[in-house]
Amino acid sequence: MNKNNKKPLPYSVTKSELIQMYCDQFSEAKIRKQINEILKEKNISKDTKMIPHLEFMEFVETYGLPKGYYYDDDNNR
Repeated sequence: MNKNNKKPLPYSVTKSELIQMYCDQFSEAKIRKQINEILKEKNISKDTKMIPHLEFMEFVETYGLPKGYYYDDDNNR
């Protein structure tokens, strides 16, 4: 798949968006568990809806880019 068929990786996402992005790669339970662990390490409430950029990037770096997305260097890294 080339860049024209992919979407740029957003700067940050909600938990629901994260689950949609990775649902064909991991179970919803695994996605929720892993993002909640990242948030807990950073002393961010697991009840938060919006995942901050750095925590989102940590998830992406750990589990890889979701299928259908590419890094937009203007917004990420």
